[in-house]
This record gives sequence, C-alpha cells and structure tokens, in this order.
Amino acid sequence: MQMDKVGIRQRIHDYVDQADDRFLTLVKGMIDTDIEQDWWDTTSPDIQASINRAIDQSEKGEGRSHEKVMEEIRLKYLK
Repeated sequence: MQMDKVGIRQRIHDYVDQADDRFLTLVKGMIDTDIEQDWWDTTSPDIQASINRAIDQSEKGEGRSHEKVMEEIRLKYLK
C-alpha cells in the first residue's frame, strides 16, 4: 500500500521522536548534504580551472595511469 505524503511525513516524524543518537546523526548528515550548495559552485575559480585543465588533458590521452605513477614512485623511493 502506498502512503500519501502526509502519511509518510507522520511516520518519519514518529520514528524520529523515538530514534537513537546514531540515527539522528545519520539523518542530520543527509539533511546537511541535501541543503548544501553544489560543491562546484563553492570551489575557487583557480581550482575549477585546474580541474578543467586536467579533464582536457585526460580526454586528449595526455595523462598517466595510476599504475604508471605508482611504478615510478616505487622505482624512485623503494630502491
């Protein structure tokens, strides 16, 4: 049986009234995340430009794989 919005709100309200701290913390995190601005909009223009350059380089095949970077680090530091 599908509940209407009023029924859903009432059920959630009743549950929250009896919830433990763990559940309340989880719900608060969900709410905080939902109402925060888009992370991109709050990122500085310099960081946005850097990310966009990295995406462009990756799309052109100019990047290096994780495996290649790790290999270079191992050769350099784990001799």
